[in-house]
Amino acid sequence: MEYRRLLRPLPLFLIFLFVAVAVVDLVQELRQVPEPPLEIVGSATPRFEALEPVIDFRLNRTDTGVRILPIPELAPDQWSLPERRGVWARSAVGELRLELAVGGHRTLLLECLPASGKRPVRAVRLTINGIGCGEVALVPGWGKYRVSLPEGVVRLGSNRIVLGFPDRDKAAKPGRALLIRRLGLFRDKETDVSALEAARAVLLDVDAEKVTVRRSGTLEIPLVLDDRTDALQMRYRFPSGAGRAEVIVEQSAEEDAGIHDALRKSVNAAQKASGRIRIPLHGRRGRFVLRIQVDLGKLDSRLLLSSLRLVEEGDPTRRPWAANPRPN
Repeated sequence: MEYRRLLRPLPLFLIFLFVAVAVVDLVQELRQVPEPPLEIVGSATPRFEALEPVIDFRLNRTDTGVRILPIPELAPDQWSLPERRGVWARSAVGELRLELAVGGHRTLLLECLPASGKRPVRAVRLTINGIGCGEVALVPGWGKYRVSLPEGVVRLGSNRIVLGFPDRDKAAKPGRALLIRRLGLFRDKETDVSALEAARAVLLDVDAEKVTVRRSGTLEIPLVLDDRTDALQMRYRFPSGAGRAEVIVEQSAEEDAGIHDALRKSVNAAQKASGRIRIPLHGRRGRFVLRIQVDLGKLDSRLLLSSLRLVEEGDPTRRPWAANPRPN
């Protein structure tokens, strides 16, 4: 009788042990399943507009596969064509225009080289939108310079930036006053010149199946949806534990017919530093745009995106998410 009492729980223990082993095997198998490729990134040219742009004027220094905004508009009679080291200001002033998504920047950083010779330019006078912002004394050789900007001088939309050279008439070399490599605009009044050395704004690595966003701004990827499209799925991660993002899918401004709506998901590293996002798209068709608005908060933060793809009805890799709401 005593043995029967001892052996009575044994079948339950064996069942529990069998289930535990099966769960462990399933978890290991799921971990070995590779992430789906970045399908929608490979089908269009993404573009990224930085909130704090760093304009690199060197030839062939753009991010491969990503169109970086804003693109400066240079007065052709005042600047040389881009070359390996940058662009030359060729007259007494060098004017450029930038279309910015936001305004309010309080610091301008400049990396430049005065033309060599016995009488190089020794100063740069900065004017933005007709307001004088100060003068910078130049040193021989390459230098990085910081200018504090008056509040409100940089605005949303078109901005006219003029670099003036008060001693240009004394320069020995006609057609070459100053070689500019990079120019940056930042919102923090205390931003250091080292911010010009920050890595590229966006890194697109299709082979590694990931996108790395290294600056605050907006990443846009065009989409074409049809009746088979079920949802958009992606993974995200904030490695430094800081930053937030708004993920939006909305109809393209070029689309005239169809459903005009926008779907949003917000992620915040303070609440969850990594996870998955799924935006249901069932019933939507036509040209849309995936817009990811990123605010990293600090220069050493970044956002990693992987498994960025559109899932179709019946896709074997589709995960058991909640049912898709249909648009009205």
